[in-house]
Amino acid sequence: MSVTMKDVRFYLDADEVDYPAAKALGPEAVPFLAELVAGQDLALASKAAYLAGLIRSKDSVDVIKDAATRDEPVMRVAAAASLRNLPELQAEKVMDLLVADPDAGVRKVMVKSAQGFASVEVESRLRALTDDDDEVVADLAQESVTAMRLRRREP
Repeated sequence: MSVTMKDVRFYLDADEVDYPAAKALGPEAVPFLAELVAGQDLALASKAAYLAGLIRSKDSVDVIKDAATRDEPVMRVAAAASLRNLPELQAEKVMDLLVADPDAGVRKVMVKSAQGFASVEVESRLRALTDDDDEVVADLAQESVTAMRLRRREP
């Protein structure tokens, strides 16, 4: 089955997206998601960014990186939220774009999305936020670093 923009929009135009069903569109949907992420409809663009992370094609991380570099905080939040769905190596690339984000909400979502990872590389990015100006971000980052070390059985 060939995926079209109409197919992608069918799922993303819904008020509440059925992401598991939309994920089934597969890698053929990623170019359409990239187009939507670059568009002006921020609600649609943010949904497209999140779906790109769920699909996990080799091009998905580029779509999420594009969302992470947009001026609008809602797009950067969508990029941060999608981290949890990426392989750690790809997530690290997106984290590099978001770790110094001027919006504390973006940094907070990034930390929460990265909590399930265990790599030293992800930990180092989170460790940079343990003395963040925003107390909530700093506390979440410290909790995440501690949890990662425990998962790796380090002191």
